[in-house]
Amino acid sequence: MLTKRFTIVMLLVAMFSLEGCVAPPPRQRVVYHEGSDNYNTGSGRYCHSCGTVRDIDQVEMRQGNSGGGAVLGAIIGGVIGNQFGRGSGRAAATAAGVVGGAVVGNNVEENNSRAASGYAWRFRVELDDGRMATVTQYENPGFHPGDRVMVRRDHLEYMR
Repeated sequence: MLTKRFTIVMLLVAMFSLEGCVAPPPRQRVVYHEGSDNYNTGSGRYCHSCGTVRDIDQVEMRQGNSGGGAVLGAIIGGVIGNQFGRGSGRAAATAAGVVGGAVVGNNVEENNSRAASGYAWRFRVELDDGRMATVTQYENPGFHPGDRVMVRRDHLEYMR
């Protein structure tokens, strides 16, 4: 009896810790378009990531539901349900656990994807070397069209 309770408690802990297993969405993204990479700033150094903000849009970022939470919840719910009853009662408890676990797992995944969704800022930057870069990030630290910026990995920074 004690081992069944311990197993149930551990499976419940595992099921509710699913929230931490969902990978976070990509928060920022940089996409480069066309142009050459032979630009010289005049000082003898190349600045491939310097440019001017040309356009700013606010965009909605949506994360999808993969169904993995429902599958994992069904497995855990089936294992928990299998701990109860005998004979056909055990089969019924297992089936109820599978269905209940699938519902709970799917709800957990939907809540995580809803929390990861939101609005972001999409900046179109005309780089000094002639290329256009599109940078999408959740924060807008006050950039306006015409601002001089530098693309740093996956976000924009003001030129110093």
